[in-house]
Amino acid sequence: MTLTAAAVGLTALAVLGAQSACAFEGGISPFPAGSTGEYIAALPPIPGLFAVEQFNYSSSNGLYDNNGNKRPIPFSSSVYSATTRLLASYPTTVWGANVYSQLVLPAVSLHTDVAGHSETHRGMSNITVTPVMLRWALSPYANVTTGLDIALPSGSYSPNRSSVAVGYTSWQPVVAYRYNEPNGFDAGISNRLLLNQKNSDTNYRSGSAYVADFTAGWNFGKWKVGVVGAYLNQFSDDRQNGAVVNGNRTRSFAVGPSIAYNAGPFSISVNYQQGIYAVNTAKSNALWVNLAIPLWVKQGL
Repeated sequence: MTLTAAAVGLTALAVLGAQSACAFEGGISPFPAGSTGEYIAALPPIPGLFAVEQFNYSSSNGLYDNNGNKRPIPFSSSVYSATTRLLASYPTTVWGANVYSQLVLPAVSLHTDVAGHSETHRGMSNITVTPVMLRWALSPYANVTTGLDIALPSGSYSPNRSSVAVGYTSWQPVVAYRYNEPNGFDAGISNRLLLNQKNSDTNYRSGSAYVADFTAGWNFGKWKVGVVGAYLNQFSDDRQNGAVVNGNRTRSFAVGPSIAYNAGPFSISVNYQQGIYAVNTAKSNALWVNLAIPLWVKQGL
């Protein structure tokens, strides 16, 4: 899924005769911070084809300014999404690492209400592909993964209205670490850069950002309880027609409880992330339900 609950289009904000209250073009991030959750560096070490189904509901009832104060703008948003992640694990190694590819297909329904002006948009958000991911096992319990996610300028995007997709490519290098001990401590962090390219339809370039998704908890047999969360920090300015859009960088932080159950053939996890802090975006709360299943596993291993 490549949409945040902060999504509020420039069309809706134009009703107020105001500038955009959110950084990133249209208030939409090309990566939903917090979506990795339980799956940080959790790649199967065996060859096969695997699927993760992610269902999300996110909501917000306020926009926040450059100082983190709530703006006096009547605003609410809600986002429903269903995302399919397909992961191919190959029977080969490179530099001692297992090799993977990924395809992410998100379907999204977005509703916004700004000063009494309501809009609803549905469709595919940006498809993301990961040509190559690598996983190194550091020990029986620890591993490091790295790869390059590419959010493509696809999906139901329009430069003239609120959309459930962005109209540009986002290059996203990722490095993640996970320590997961059965019947013991589990912790992981995923570090991601959002290197956003220019939207040729609008001549707008959203600034680059850093995203950290994290998880921590304790395993009790097949069960795990803990917390998940995400931090986003935009570290370069948006630009319109080459000119800097000042005071428009976004930051956000969310955290909340999680529970997971590993049944062997499949696993399921649920988490709720409460928006704690927001700058130049909406403070959103998100509920995630995730199901991981093998579609095909190479026999004779």
